[in-house]
Amino acid sequence: MRRSLFWRTYSVLLAALLVTIVIFTGVLMAARQQGMQESYESEVRLQAREVANYMANLSELSYVQNNATMKYIIRSKIAEIYQKYNADIWIVSYDSGTVQYLDRSWNTTRSIATEAVREQLSLIQAGNEIRVTGLFPELEVGDRIVTIGVPWLYDDEEVVGAVLLHIPMRSLKVGLSSVVRQILPPAVLALALGTILAFFLARSQIKPLREMSSAVREFSKGDLTRRVDVNCGGELEELGDSINRMAEELSRLEDSRRSFVANVSHELRSPMTCMRGYVQAMLDGVIAPEDMPRYLKIVLDETDRLTELVRDLLDLSRLESGKFPLTLSPFDGNELVRRVLVNFEPRIDEKHIEVAVELAEGPLYVTADPNRINQVVSNIIDNAVKFLPAEGGLLTVRTAREGESVRFSILNNGPQIAENDLPYIFERFYKADKAHTSGQGTGLGLSICQRIMQQHGSKIEVRSSPEETAFWFLLPQAQAPAALPHAANGGEEH
Repeated sequence: MRRSLFWRTYSVLLAALLVTIVIFTGVLMAARQQGMQESYESEVRLQAREVANYMANLSELSYVQNNATMKYIIRSKIAEIYQKYNADIWIVSYDSGTVQYLDRSWNTTRSIATEAVREQLSLIQAGNEIRVTGLFPELEVGDRIVTIGVPWLYDDEEVVGAVLLHIPMRSLKVGLSSVVRQILPPAVLALALGTILAFFLARSQIKPLREMSSAVREFSKGDLTRRVDVNCGGELEELGDSINRMAEELSRLEDSRRSFVANVSHELRSPMTCMRGYVQAMLDGVIAPEDMPRYLKIVLDETDRLTELVRDLLDLSRLESGKFPLTLSPFDGNELVRRVLVNFEPRIDEKHIEVAVELAEGPLYVTADPNRINQVVSNIIDNAVKFLPAEGGLLTVRTAREGESVRFSILNNGPQIAENDLPYIFERFYKADKAHTSGQGTGLGLSICQRIMQQHGSKIEVRSSPEETAFWFLLPQAQAPAALPHAANGGEEH
């Protein structure tokens, strides 16, 4: 499959290169042909001007025929033009109001009488140069004839005639073969170099993909320690970094899963071992009948712990599957906080924790599922009470209005949560306390609470320092139900 990917990439690069070179070569050939065409035509026009320059000191055709030197020079030049360019030269005179011309046969002098010819000659007589196709149909034998005309000036002042150069259109055109000979070798060289460069480019692009493919195969086999080593820059390097981050997340999740399994195993084994030991002791008669109620109470407490663990697991499963519906309704957030605190009063008194309750004035109605919010607040307070010291602990519960929302805050002066643990404390299976101490929970409570808040369109946030750890979340304010009494609630100290 790697070979196939390489060859597909290489083929695409070659195809793109070939198309580019073909298009570029075609455009370049057309431009070159046009340039050569214009250059060749300028060269032909220059020949007509040279003949006109030879005639500059003469004012009549008879002077050319009677002067042996000029006759030789002009005839030689006309013959040269004919041989080199396949073009005929006519020297036209406007003498005595009659238009006459001298061609390369040198013996023929005729009158040019057509209206089209006279019109063009009048343009030349005005000092212009002409380029006309088909002006002399009698000259066209199998090909169109292009006539180029330049003025014959006497003493560089008076136009006394014209030099007409007649050349077949086929001779005037630059053949494609001439252009190909110039353009094709560089194009072939460019194609050869491009083929070599495309090979190395394709290989350089496939190499990081092969590295990533190899790493992903290792991941699939369970080796999450493998990392992608790609230093090619751009999107491929970003993809490699993303795969490495994914591997780190998978590795951390796997560690969390294993830790969770170990924690749950311990949490299940401890109460079950305890229950089995006491029940077995009762059956063996080791425990006196009068002591059985006390030990049965211990067994009942352990059963409650098992029930709580199973309930957390079921709640988390339902939340993640989306089968945990919310029943939204307006309720008094201050009243909910008071009721939760009342439930924790025995544990608070047992640890001699000081509680500061700072509630917003009046009823503080919010729209949410009261049972689920009760679960969230209870879990956060439970964690705070659990980790607060037996003496000198301070728990602060606060509510406050923020625009159209209400902020619920629970603060404590217990141990700081490590900075490395803060980003992960709401993830399932994660326990900041790595000790497998019975009664310290399974690491599911905060994960369940965060998912509950996400279902409400909010989230729990946290900050921790040596002086204080704070959890808070926002809920939307709601109008007070008309049927409910508006009992004023002020801040209180417990």
